[in-house]
Amino acid sequence: MREKTIVRIVQNELVNFKNVEYGQIKYMNYSSVQNNACITEKDIVGIYGQNGSGKTALVEALDILKYILSGMEIPFESYEGLLSDQNDTVIKTIFFVENGIAKYRVVYDVTLSVDKTEKKILLKTEMLSFEERGAGWKTERKVEFSNPYYDSDAIINNIEPKMESKRICFFEKTGILKNLAVYCAQKNISVFFNDLISKTISGVAVEETEEEDFRNVVQSLIHFGRACFQVVKVNQLGAINSNIIPLNVHCETGTMITQGCLPLVMMGRGEVPEELYEQLKLVIDSINIALKSIIPKLSIELVVCNEESKSDGNKYMQVEVYSNRDGKRFLTKYESEGIKRIISLLQYLIALYNSPEVCLVVDELDSGIFEYLLGEMLGMLNEEAKGQLIFTSHNLRILEKLPNKNIVCSTINPQNRYIRLVGVEKNHNRRDFYIRTITLGGQKEELYDETELQGMGYAFRRAGQGESHVEIEMSDAFRKLLQEAKL
Repeated sequence: MREKTIVRIVQNELVNFKNVEYGQIKYMNYSSVQNNACITEKDIVGIYGQNGSGKTALVEALDILKYILSGMEIPFESYEGLLSDQNDTVIKTIFFVENGIAKYRVVYDVTLSVDKTEKKILLKTEMLSFEERGAGWKTERKVEFSNPYYDSDAIINNIEPKMESKRICFFEKTGILKNLAVYCAQKNISVFFNDLISKTISGVAVEETEEEDFRNVVQSLIHFGRACFQVVKVNQLGAINSNIIPLNVHCETGTMITQGCLPLVMMGRGEVPEELYEQLKLVIDSINIALKSIIPKLSIELVVCNEESKSDGNKYMQVEVYSNRDGKRFLTKYESEGIKRIISLLQYLIALYNSPEVCLVVDELDSGIFEYLLGEMLGMLNEEAKGQLIFTSHNLRILEKLPNKNIVCSTINPQNRYIRLVGVEKNHNRRDFYIRTITLGGQKEELYDETELQGMGYAFRRAGQGESHVEIEMSDAFRKLLQEAKL
């Protein structure tokens, strides 16, 4: 059985990504990990700021990180426009990894570039370093790698890949480096997090502590990316508006972890394989327990309308999704966007509440959800949740429910995108303090650009005058046509 592992993100750094030239966020347990190699703080962090100030950029960078850790290719269509054409884009993450009794501080640093001809996002360089905890943090072990085989000529000319290694001998001992580099270049994936290295590590007899530690770190991060790390981007709101509820799922049984996003069709009947249907039933049962505490007397039902065996040998179920509210039953597609949003996130929030291994990242968490309810739910999670939640929001009610240390503000300075507010006293209303800060300043960086607000009325008047001018010109032209027609 795999040893229980906890992975916690303790810091992010972005360089030249989207509208962030540089930004750094230290999460709740950064100091406790640095000083004592332990998780002591509840890990709920909200990102607040003006539109276009880097909140969603962080979510998108974390989504890229999930692709990398999961051994998957970064989707070109989704992200090629967010990477810098002039400078290297860097995403750096510091993790705390607890694998059994072993504890590690791990740094993963990846430099990305775009190949527009091949339509690929390339992992230009990767660096993985870690320190094990003893009486203090032990000597750093590090591997830096740059893959030459994105260029096919390098393979033809038999160029050897270069790797700088500090106290890690795994690649030299296994002789896997060249095959691994070719494999990763062809699939456009990470050299550290992929099926080939996972299989090789599992099959190698470990003779030295350094190699065992390397195995623990790599396998822990792969498991985290695939089984415990979920990023919910704002495009899920579009799916909800199209009458599909994407159920964000983390469900553990004795032998299996179900992780990801299961589609729950709202518009008419949906067809699901029998195996997926059984998973959906378990998820909905779990959701209903918590849903009634949020929306009184509401539950959802998955109703089978028809079963059919197909040529592939699998059985498929035709299902409809119903809401049952105080005995009144109707199709869930008629529920509000906010309730659908709650249903979409609820199972993963349940997992986050109960499991320290789980990390959930949500863009625009407040979308469609009643602000009082959202504030109460986040207040409860901050008191009791075991996992990690990173979210963006515009709803200021949350500032009244979370301590100041749980809030990160995005700024208008692209070279220093993320800060925490200073000068907040215990007796301050944090919502009012934030609004005063926007208007009066007093922080290391400005949080809101008001330079254009002064001219907002003038801009609206000019826009309106422009429209009137067009209408007059069109009317004159139309009158001229009428006169010519009379002639």
